[in-house]
Amino acid sequence: MTFFRFSIRAKVLMASAVLLVIPYVGYRYVQEMENFLRQGLEASVLAAAQALAGALHDRVDLLEQYASISEDAAFQIFVHPLAYAMQLDGYAEDWERYRNNLKPLTGAGEDSGFSARYLAGRYGDYLYLLLEVTDARVSYRRPGFPQPLPGDVVDIRLGDDPGETQRYRISPIAPGRVSVYALSAADPLTPLNRREPRIWAQWQPNPAGYTVELRIPTALVRQRMALDIADVDSARGEVSRVLSTAAGSRAAPARLVFPSPGIEGVIRSLGRNPGRRIHVVDTRGRVLANGGSLAEQAPGVKINPLFALLLRPPPADLFEQSTVAGELSGPELDAALEGLESARWKSTDNPDVFIVSAAYPIWIEDKVAGAVVVEETSLSIQTVRRQALADLFTTTLIVFCGAGLLLFLFADRISRRLRKLRDEAEGAIDEHGRLVGQVTGSGGGDEIGDLGRSFSGLMERLRQYNHYLEQLARRLSHELRTPLAVIRSSLDTLAMGGDESEKYVGRAQEGLSRLETVIVRMSEATRLEEAMQSAERERFDLDRMLSASVEGYRQTWPEAPMIYSGPGEACMLDGVPDLIAQLLDKLVANARDFATPGSVISVRLERTNSRAVLQVLNHGPPLPDAMKGKLFESMVSLRGSEKSAEPHLGLGLYIVRLIAEYHGAKAQAENQTGDEGVTVRVTFPLKSSH
Repeated sequence: MTFFRFSIRAKVLMASAVLLVIPYVGYRYVQEMENFLRQGLEASVLAAAQALAGALHDRVDLLEQYASISEDAAFQIFVHPLAYAMQLDGYAEDWERYRNNLKPLTGAGEDSGFSARYLAGRYGDYLYLLLEVTDARVSYRRPGFPQPLPGDVVDIRLGDDPGETQRYRISPIAPGRVSVYALSAADPLTPLNRREPRIWAQWQPNPAGYTVELRIPTALVRQRMALDIADVDSARGEVSRVLSTAAGSRAAPARLVFPSPGIEGVIRSLGRNPGRRIHVVDTRGRVLANGGSLAEQAPGVKINPLFALLLRPPPADLFEQSTVAGELSGPELDAALEGLESARWKSTDNPDVFIVSAAYPIWIEDKVAGAVVVEETSLSIQTVRRQALADLFTTTLIVFCGAGLLLFLFADRISRRLRKLRDEAEGAIDEHGRLVGQVTGSGGGDEIGDLGRSFSGLMERLRQYNHYLEQLARRLSHELRTPLAVIRSSLDTLAMGGDESEKYVGRAQEGLSRLETVIVRMSEATRLEEAMQSAERERFDLDRMLSASVEGYRQTWPEAPMIYSGPGEACMLDGVPDLIAQLLDKLVANARDFATPGSVISVRLERTNSRAVLQVLNHGPPLPDAMKGKLFESMVSLRGSEKSAEPHLGLGLYIVRLIAEYHGAKAQAENQTGDEGVTVRVTFPLKSSH
């Protein structure tokens, strides 16, 4: 089975993807900063509204004339402040920013086929009027006809309160610039023979009817004005329908409400911030004065062209053609007219740009006389945001490049160290399995250095083990040579004959027994490992088993005194009793072989809440220091040939270690303090019975 090779370099580079959290955290920080800036902008705009309202508090000379107007708003004509002079050509393009303020005319005979809307504005010393009339049939006066009818007409009535009313009439004979005639107030049907050159008018037809633009000097304008439109469709000059800004063509003209130059002066004196628009409104929401523009923005900061493609600024003309409101409304204005300061955010055509609108009430004594509405866009915040994001992108790019390079070099160094370790490990063993080299290890203090040193130690232990295996043939040859010599000499003697044949047969049998013992002990460890794989665990009393085993040893070896001491209570262990008995056999046999003749061998069992400790103690020669860490390894023995007539291959304590590890235990051997002898200790973990 083949696996896809994934190098450490690739893994480290993939792990470096965690660096992506840096721009995410930075972006979240920019968002929080933007929220704080929006809160600051809202507070700043509200403070500006409060400051301007403070300058208008109790200014009776500026606000009382608006507060004293008692007529219904339907009988008033509000004159909007214009930002520029209108071009009189009969077309409404110049009025586009103000078209949302068009008001309808009402009157007798009004139907879906005949309607009109009007708009009044002032710029400088002139009053400008726009009339848009929907008329399915436009009639013109016949040339040379002195009477005002027949033909569609537009009348302008200007008057005082109280006072006489002056009427002016527009009765065109053709589209274009038309004359304006002054009529007698007593007789509207007087001949059209007295022109008023100070009033300019343009009449142009359109698909729905016609459009009229007028310019009247403010010197002619009085306190009231009415617009009357008569629709004449018959040849006899009968008026079929009349529309008017007043209740009717004979009703009193509506009051003119002009913006306040004084309030505009206050606005100018307090100054204006770029991109800030200010309105002062009366209690009906009509704009009395305004100043500033949302289009006046500070120049943006240039950023990297690459980032400019990702962070596109809002269109430069976003607010240049914004409509001008003659009346304002909204929850913030409603709250201000109730006497409470308020602010809200409004959306624009650009989803990233918003307008904050703050309103503050204007007081005359204890009454609200109007409100100041200050508006400002979030373009300045967007500029700061774009610059912050551009800086964040630049910083992130630098950090990514630097970190990526460092991580690549780091991964390359790790890869080279691992490759070196791999090459040394592969070169240490030849094709025949012999150790021909060594792993030098590493002086590094990291895990790779530890791995190299572990490999170096492992190779050294393998070298020693191979050396032992190479010496094993010599040891086996020594162990087998003696019984073979006995068997050979005995057989030679039997061949020559003699009276002592039984003696030599016994010696031959003894030699065969030694050979059999060598073979059995060489295969004992292998059989034990196979037995442990198929053994079934059970829960048994370790104290009881050890006590019975020691009693059996006393009967088997009466010449070796043995004592047993236990915890005095049951010590339940999960394991294989036969293997534990075999472990104890090896420990007792090893203690008996090295014990001083006649000395006592002690077997002890101590128990705590979490473990059981089995100890076998004998009195005899101590362990050499060089053998303390190798005693439980395979084929390690301290016995000499003179110790016993039986062969020993050093597998007894190795078997003890295998059985202990199978039960999760640990075997240790140490010299006794203050007395000659050795203690072998096996520590078993105990499981809770609950």
